[in-house]
Amino acid sequence: MTRKSAPPRFDPNNYTKITLNDLVVYSVYYLHKQGHAVTSEDIISACFVLFPKRFSMRKYPQYPDSGIVSRRWGDCKSKGYLKGNATKGFQITARGIRRAEKVGKALGKPLKPVRAAKPTSSPKGKADGPAAVPAKEAVHPELKRHAKKYVRTIEMSDAYRRFKKGAPLNEFDFRSMLLCTMESPPTTLARNLDQFKEYVNIHERKDLLSFLEFCEGKFSSLLGTKKK
Repeated sequence: MTRKSAPPRFDPNNYTKITLNDLVVYSVYYLHKQGHAVTSEDIISACFVLFPKRFSMRKYPQYPDSGIVSRRWGDCKSKGYLKGNATKGFQITARGIRRAEKVGKALGKPLKPVRAAKPTSSPKGKADGPAAVPAKEAVHPELKRHAKKYVRTIEMSDAYRRFKKGAPLNEFDFRSMLLCTMESPPTTLARNLDQFKEYVNIHERKDLLSFLEFCEGKFSSLLGTKKK
């Protein structure tokens, strides 16, 4: 879950058949491969981003259910897949890595964007009007549905509502909009912000992108970046 690339999107038909414990182990393994310190909030975020249909709240599916994840990492520790705690952070064991690799095979290949068909040329190479514009890359339907939930989350946030009214934004509203707490580290905030920017781009919401970029500048100190 680095800031350089988007996390993979797996087919819900596959991951809904896998136990929650195994999905938590895989999520920690994924974070481990990115080279980040694995905090409890990182695990909650990773589980929700990778497997939203298994780790979302029933009444509010746009939000992660931290309770489910916290109960499962205890099971994973007892089975020898993880070590550590919510205070000092977690590590995946050699046994956990082997388990995660098996889970990865069960998940199958991640969903990928599907390229739109290239426009066909006119007979004998003659164009029917202006020069053809290269077709945009179509987004996989599952990814687009997934992104739509987060777009809605941004629209409903107090931070965005205050932004539209021209009211000042505070740190709590910014963190809440990113589905983070006041204890979330800069890496988690930055990762979620970049992920949200990707989601609004998928739906071509320039208004929301401008808002997120405004937040990125205003709260640069919280993100661990220099203000532009």
